Parts: sequence; C-alpha cells; structure tokens
Amino acid sequence: MSSVGGVGSVSFWQQDQNYWTQVQQNDQTLSQNSTVISQMFGASTTLATGLASIANQTALSRVNTALTAAVQSALNASTSTTSSASTASTASPSTSASATPAVTFAAPATGTGTVPLTSGTSLLGLGFLTRGNFTVTDGTYTTTYQSTGTDTVGDLVNAINANAPGNAQVTAWLNGSGDLVITSKNLTDTVTVSGDYASALGFGSSNDTFTPTAPSPPPGSTSATSGSSSTSSTSTGSSSSGSSSSASSSGGSATPSSGIPNNSAYALQTGGTAELLLSSNGSSGSLINLLA
Repeated sequence: MSSVGGVGSVSFWQQDQNYWTQVQQNDQTLSQNSTVISQMFGASTTLATGLASIANQTALSRVNTALTAAVQSALNASTSTTSSASTASTASPSTSASATPAVTFAAPATGTGTVPLTSGTSLLGLGFLTRGNFTVTDGTYTTTYQSTGTDTVGDLVNAINANAPGNAQVTAWLNGSGDLVITSKNLTDTVTVSGDYASALGFGSSNDTFTPTAPSPPPGSTSATSGSSSTSSTSTGSSSSGSSSSASSSGGSATPSSGIPNNSAYALQTGGTAELLLSSNGSSGSLINLLA
C-alpha cells in the first residue's frame, strides 16, 4: 500500500486479486441459481407427468364405463328383440315367420386341429418321419413344410406364418387348448389342409377344408323379397287380393332392425371413437375436456 499526496491507493496485484475473487463469487451465485432452476424444472415436470397420468387414468375409466354401458345396452336390446319375437311366435304362427333372424357377421375360413400340442412338441414324437410333409393352401398359394426329424410344432407354426413369396395367405397359432388353428388372412379364401402327416396334428378327411362365413343379409331384405314375390303372384288375381299383397309387402319393409343400438360396442368397433362414445353418453365437449 502506498500513499500519494495523502490519498491511499491499491496496488495492481491487489486489484487483480479482488477481481478474481469477485469472479469466483459470481460463478458460485450462477451455479446456485442454475441448481435451483433445474430443481424447479424437475418438480414442474414431475407435476405435469403426475397430472397427465391421473387424467389418463380418468379417461380410461370413463371410456371403460361408457363401453360397458354400451355393451349392456346392446345385450338388453338384443334380449328384448328375442323376447318380442318369442311372444309373437306364441301368439300367432304366421307372425313368427317375420321374426328377425340372428345376425351373422363375415368371418375368415378357420380350421382347428383336434390334437393338443405345445410349441415344443417334437414332430418326430407325433409320428412325423424325416421329410414328411404338411401342406396348407388358400386356393391360390401353397405352403408345404417338410420335417427335418429334429424340429418341433413351433418350427412348423413359424414356417406357416413366414411371409415368404408363394406361401398361403394364412396365419397359424396354438389356442388355449393347445389345438393348432389355421385361419385365412381375408374373408374370401377357402383353406385346405393336407399332407402325409396332417392327421398327426388333428386334421383329416372330415376336417381338412374350411370355408369363410358369409354375412347374413340386411334385416328386412328377406321380408321385402317375399313381399314383392307375393305381390307379383297375385297381380293376375282380383284387386282386393293385390291390395292385400301390397299391404303384406309394406308390412315386410317395416321389419325391426337387429336390435343393436348405434351407441354400442359393435358401432364403436366399426368406426366410432372414444370421444364419440363419451359424448353420446352425455359427456359433451372437446376431447381435452372429456379427458380432463
């Protein structure tokens, strides 16, 4: 420390030390601020994640409740329709003829074996000899599997499911009973199972060809057809007979529907959304409002 003209002054070295001491203090302050900001950000992220989880669970609960109500509504409507048809059948035999038939939906061709298996079951243990074959065809393409003598049912299933060029368009798996199930990938192909050892897997002469299930005609189409036929057959008769046939035809067109309401599990599966299902149950508003 030196004094010039009675005024104290600080050496350059001391000024430099004071500067770096201040820099260190500033660095510590910034580091502490960054730590606090990081902790606050982590807390807000945890809060947002927790709120999102709660909202998601609430949304799932609402959708499950609405879906259960829709299924119950469909079952009640179907039961009511069946009960009405039964009452009409008891009251008048002619009325029972116009009862709504059971609705059948389209389904792919599916074949099920009759021998319980596991994925690790040895094909040799089932009687497959080496190079013994098992064949699946969809009418256009064919999958032929030849046993190696050391392979298993799992190897056979994997070969059938392999999406190789020229393979039959089918899917294979083991159901809950261990039976081998083979089903078409579309609603039109007929599936045929054959081969030297098809019987070892539960397929045989009476269980080797499987056709797709055709959907039932729309409700009212049968009655409308019979009504128009009746009208045509009586058109050459008297006018009173013709008017009777016309009344019968118009009555046929009023055949009740399948009994499944628009807001149902089937409707949701074929084009609805969770938002629409909730809205139709009284929870109106945007999707965010429905889930919140």
